[in-house]
Amino acid sequence: MKKNEEKENLRQTIMDAAWELFYEKGYESTTVNDIIKRAGTSKGGFYYYFKAKDELLNSLYAFFDREYEKFYATMDKSLNSLLQLRLLGQYVSYFIEGNVSPEFLCAMYKSQLSNQTQEHFLSPDRYYIKLVKKIISEGQEKGEIRDDIPVNTLAHHVLVIERGIFIDWCVQAGSFSLGYFGAQSFEFYSEFLKPQNNN
Repeated sequence: MKKNEEKENLRQTIMDAAWELFYEKGYESTTVNDIIKRAGTSKGGFYYYFKAKDELLNSLYAFFDREYEKFYATMDKSLNSLLQLRLLGQYVSYFIEGNVSPEFLCAMYKSQLSNQTQEHFLSPDRYYIKLVKKIISEGQEKGEIRDDIPVNTLAHHVLVIERGIFIDWCVQAGSFSLGYFGAQSFEFYSEFLKPQNNN
């Protein structure tokens, strides 16, 4: 058990070191040797967990999810589900804008397009994606979100719109406020999420 914990700790140490370097130097300028040095491990230790730098990039979604989980833990769960989605989306947008460069986020998306591993940034098993579905499901049960469309479909709409905004932010080299634009966009698609009057 202790040996397994040590292995997981080393993996996390490597991921943390990579995140720091990607943020400080940029993804393209960071080498595997830089990561090895910052993590205080060996080449063998690095390649035991990651075959290449881009594979490590794919696993960094866990860093994002830890932050989102911390934020959601502080949220008032009695709030209207649409407001919960709005607050969560705003936090995600401002967090990325404040902690991730457009170049780095672009590298993450590019890596996804060429990577076939199970563990990745856009995986439906991610905490964040499950959380969006959870809030929508609870909103449907409380009559705060339309229930004539399945949870997975509504969540997919939300996530695709959000992802599109992130990609546009990358393409435009961070020329607009991701947090502010994300909040504005929610005002538009929240109308789609509200219960529909069929009369």
